[in-house]
Amino acid sequence: MNLRIAEIDWKKVRSLTSLSFTKAARFPPESGCILLVARNDNPTASSLVVAGVLSPREGDLTEQAAGGLTFGSPFLRRALLAVRERGLKGFVTVHTHPRSTRTVSFSTYDDEQDPQLMANLYELEPSGVFGSLVLGKTSGCARIWHRGVPNYLSTLVRVGEQLSFLNLDGISAEEPMGPQAIFDRSSVITGRGALYRLSRCRVAVVGAGGTGSIMVELLMRAGVGEIVIFDFDYADETNLNRVLHLTKQDVQSAANKGECLKRAIGETGMPTKVTVVPGGDIRDPYVACELLGCDMIIGCVDRDWPRLIMSEVAYSYIIPYVDLGSEIGATGGEVQSLDSRVSYSAPGRPCLLCSGFISQERLRLEGYGAAERDRIIAMGYSNDLPLNAPAVMDLNMRAASLGMLVIRHLLQPFLATPLPHSIKETVTCFRTKALHYARRPHCVICGEAGRTGTAGRFALTTRHIIL
Repeated sequence: MNLRIAEIDWKKVRSLTSLSFTKAARFPPESGCILLVARNDNPTASSLVVAGVLSPREGDLTEQAAGGLTFGSPFLRRALLAVRERGLKGFVTVHTHPRSTRTVSFSTYDDEQDPQLMANLYELEPSGVFGSLVLGKTSGCARIWHRGVPNYLSTLVRVGEQLSFLNLDGISAEEPMGPQAIFDRSSVITGRGALYRLSRCRVAVVGAGGTGSIMVELLMRAGVGEIVIFDFDYADETNLNRVLHLTKQDVQSAANKGECLKRAIGETGMPTKVTVVPGGDIRDPYVACELLGCDMIIGCVDRDWPRLIMSEVAYSYIIPYVDLGSEIGATGGEVQSLDSRVSYSAPGRPCLLCSGFISQERLRLEGYGAAERDRIIAMGYSNDLPLNAPAVMDLNMRAASLGMLVIRHLLQPFLATPLPHSIKETVTCFRTKALHYARRPHCVICGEAGRTGTAGRFALTTRHIIL
């Protein structure tokens, strides 16, 4: 089980615990805080998700003569009340071992005190989840308790301007295993550590059309461990010119586009595993739940409703979301602009709703059946016209290529930071724009009282509400 936390919350944790590792103090004190958590119970990627950091007040932490740290009863009660008020699952106490640098572990004092503390918390909240995290300067160790038995967590995943990982085995990360030789030449911009992480990533690709099929190809050639394809569409004649690997036989048999990509990737002999989600339409609640088992989401769709669901998952479960799009502007049959776009959404950054890439009006229209939608537009009740998304392979390739570079950057930064919310390339005038948007405080997705880290606290906006 992993522990997932937004980078902004991790910085707060480090700020609250930094005194323990200052060189100025000869005997630096232990310090700590509390992480409020929800839980992602997806069997493929079970994790605790941090919804917030509770800072100690005066008197909340008590130093012990033996070098331990006691969390005062008022602090614990405040944390438990916050869990209940916000509909979360539980909390994890965080404390430091100041003299631990490269390695850290729970002390004898921790092992003596934790069982009783956890037993008391479970007595108050039997269905909750409670645990503890001990931090060294560059290491960490974490465990949750179940029926008096500690279960140790594996990795702390931090999501923000980049993706960072802290092994929770108590040992500072050593030089990671190198990638297979076939990926050596890509190490120019993606080093062995980032390539190793890619090889262990389970990446969702939503939409296997013109852009999605290229994205699958690029992910496979970057050495991604597993690609999970979400697409409910079947091959037809219009797909042959823009969807990779489709054949005339696929069109004649009306084959699922995701299954065709799976077959083609398998024939390459590359190590990437491909899984096609049955049904494939993430507006279906059971299909949407499959997103929770992924480490990253790549959106390659041209509708706002799927984008809304992917945005909700990204913030609720702290899973990075890269959205791709293409636009063609034409007047009187003449092309005015050709644009490809990549947007990156993650906790602490504005969501697609804040940036205007998701429209409430388009969401409303997409909720209607085709006939009703056409009637509403014909009667002038909507200013939004039906979206005829471009299907030009050349333009789709530019969006997918830029998206793959952003993914590589998240694992090993090489682009200018902080990243803009969106990168838009206008190929008609050879210009790339960095688009920045403000995060709205009251946004229902990424706002201060939004979904960040709440996991299943809020239902996804699928066709049928899920709890």
